[in-house]
Amino acid sequence: MSRDQWLFQKSSALADEDERISTLNEIKDYLTSLPQNEAAQSAQLLQMPLLFDCLNDSNTEQIDLACEVLSLCLGTLNLGESTNRFTVPLERALKHPHSQVKIMALKDIQRNIVNDELMSNFCKHVPLFSMAIECIGNDDLAVATLACDIITTIGVSENSVKALLSNEMQVVLRDVMNKNEVVRLRVFEVFINISRKSETSQNILESSGFLSQILQDLDNNDILLRMNIIELLSQLGTCEHGYNYLERNGVMAKLCKQLSSEDALFIQLCEPGVLRFFGQLAYWKPNDIVSKYVSILHRICSNIDSDNSTIVGVSIDTIGHIAETNEGKIALNSLDVMSKLLPSIVEKLNKLPNELKIRALNCLENIIQVNTNDGRVTAITKKWYSCLEENPIEFILKYAKNPFSEIRIAGLGILNALATQVWGQEVIKNAPGLLEFLLDRNSETIKECKELNFEIVKKLSTSEIFSHEVNLRLQAFVKEGPFYVEGITEVAIEGVD
Repeated sequence: MSRDQWLFQKSSALADEDERISTLNEIKDYLTSLPQNEAAQSAQLLQMPLLFDCLNDSNTEQIDLACEVLSLCLGTLNLGESTNRFTVPLERALKHPHSQVKIMALKDIQRNIVNDELMSNFCKHVPLFSMAIECIGNDDLAVATLACDIITTIGVSENSVKALLSNEMQVVLRDVMNKNEVVRLRVFEVFINISRKSETSQNILESSGFLSQILQDLDNNDILLRMNIIELLSQLGTCEHGYNYLERNGVMAKLCKQLSSEDALFIQLCEPGVLRFFGQLAYWKPNDIVSKYVSILHRICSNIDSDNSTIVGVSIDTIGHIAETNEGKIALNSLDVMSKLLPSIVEKLNKLPNELKIRALNCLENIIQVNTNDGRVTAITKKWYSCLEENPIEFILKYAKNPFSEIRIAGLGILNALATQVWGQEVIKNAPGLLEFLLDRNSETIKECKELNFEIVKKLSTSEIFSHEVNLRLQAFVKEGPFYVEGITEVAIEGVD
């Protein structure tokens, strides 16, 4: 029997309800056994309407098999072909009571919107497009997540975002948002993700009124909803055009005012999000934000002594994020808060659980690290280093030699930050036994630690502050690479096993 005859026979067998499961299994096994080009040719010979009809059943095994076979067949079609040829079956699939069927259809849609032309073509299928939007409100998170990804992809395209925000689709979006607060937040998250990735799309969303609707919920009586809105808006602050929108609408000023209130529940639930939000904005415009919202910075400093580990962690992360850039360092230095903050972090470190210890050490690395060799900034980092404690290098080495590799990596990270600056190289040079420790191949067994140790030595090997002899040792270490193992000579002695 030829391939064409066999496939025709199997397609016909799908009409018999009693034969469907065994037939679907045979088709699946056959298609998966073929090379891709042959599978594509074979899939073209199957009767797709009969395959879609197999979804119209209550038998879960049959539905799952039909989804697998349909995915195999649809995946062999040219991009855009399935959404053009099988629009109605895909619409029905998105309304199917079984999540697996919806996921199959959504994955096929996702495959068919990989460029602007395909997206524009998909958006013309209005019923299918609107049903994909409706899936954002599905109770199954896997279905909702796929739908969110699809709508985000469409929204980022400058051509397709207009279709997404057409009057017809706005009605669909608002209907979905009205389902419940969880779904409304999902839609808001889609808008935020679109805005982060495209300034043009953000402007269109702003004109449509959807972004202002997110801001309105900052005054909602539901504290949990406000907490989630703050978290979403902090993501918008990760891009410059998002930052500009938030500042233009006075969002940080509003949050500062709310944080200074005596609403204990708001402070408990929302302060971490407000601090992260502040950190995102200050990362982009440190001079403006740090000087404008000094009260938040002082609050962060006092939070280091808090018994609330969440607040301590977020405060440490926020300072580290702001200090990551040279501009952030200059802004923080202008307010003279670091001389009090740094000793507080060092003192707190011993009492912190390991996860927070690592975050605090990473914060100190960001504070000491410089991006470019700017004399103003290296003067600041040198001053901050001296604020850590009486003997900062001893404190750093305690963590660089810690038994736990995650903590060791964080400690070595600070040494790496020191090695990028001349004054830091002097510190390493003058620390008793530190160079020997870094050059000792036997002191470390963990791959990540070896790599970081190598990076430190590599930076030191280009320094001009060491003697010729030390430079030769450093350069030899670098030449051997991070994982060099010294050979061991074995001498056989007669009569000894």
